[in-house]
Amino acid sequence: MSHVIPLNARSFLAPRYWPMWLLFGFMRLCVMLPLTWQQAIGRFLGTLFYRLVASRRRVARINIRQAYSKMNEAQIRELMRENFRNLGISVLEMGLSWWGNRDYLRSICAVEGRQNLDDALATGKGIILLTGHFTTLEIGALLMALQTPINGVYKKAHNPMFNAFMAHYRSTYGTGLIENRKVSAIIRSLRNGSAMWFAPDQDFASKDIVFTPFLGGMASTLTSTARMAEMTGAIVVPFYPVRLEHGKGYKLVILPALDNFPSDDIKADSALVNKVIEDMVYANPEQYGWVHKRFKSQPDGQPSIYS
Repeated sequence: MSHVIPLNARSFLAPRYWPMWLLFGFMRLCVMLPLTWQQAIGRFLGTLFYRLVASRRRVARINIRQAYSKMNEAQIRELMRENFRNLGISVLEMGLSWWGNRDYLRSICAVEGRQNLDDALATGKGIILLTGHFTTLEIGALLMALQTPINGVYKKAHNPMFNAFMAHYRSTYGTGLIENRKVSAIIRSLRNGSAMWFAPDQDFASKDIVFTPFLGGMASTLTSTARMAEMTGAIVVPFYPVRLEHGKGYKLVILPALDNFPSDDIKADSALVNKVIEDMVYANPEQYGWVHKRFKSQPDGQPSIYS
């Protein structure tokens, strides 16, 4: 039975929360529109983000230039624009994930590699559903939860109201939701045979990391994927969601479980995790989270590429 985190919406009636209420109201209204309209509105919002948020535009350009060293400036700019359009769509998809009809969402989601998930489930072991921070992150987690019960791992948001709504609705996706700092709860869940959504592709500074190659640079890489698999016997099954164009729905791409993982080399294991996510990104670059400062931390005190 799922454990839904309660939501006390009345605790957020102060004026400082009114802009968030307006945003949530807008998202809720857009859920009523056809998917093609939602995506069109989202693409428009993304175009505004691209023009107005210069700091994130700069971060995306630096990340993309590093990952695609042979691209010229015009190609980089076009990938950035399409990426920001997808980022805009993701805002409305959050509303679709929270308030949308789940039978409808299940009907418009194709699954590629379903047998890879079924084979892992048949072992009865815990499963780490390894993915990356794509713009389809929110809808992708829900779509995976519609395939099999999952636990989610999340990072607490700074805005109290956003965090409360996010935690509540994400907890309805599957069997539970665990904050990323609660390591013992994550380990216990995997040992109990649960499937768990996990995306380690962000810069976590000095939290149990090694530096390994990723998208053309060296990235601080969490060792936790391999350590969790070792401690619990969990199987690591990579997947990524794809947003189809023209309102045609979504696709979940489920890849084969990592073979002989983990090994006795934590750095090699962590590098493999990065390589798997990197391959997902190169297969679907328009929908990746390029606006994140993934390479802020560098080995041996080297300056950030964003300096």
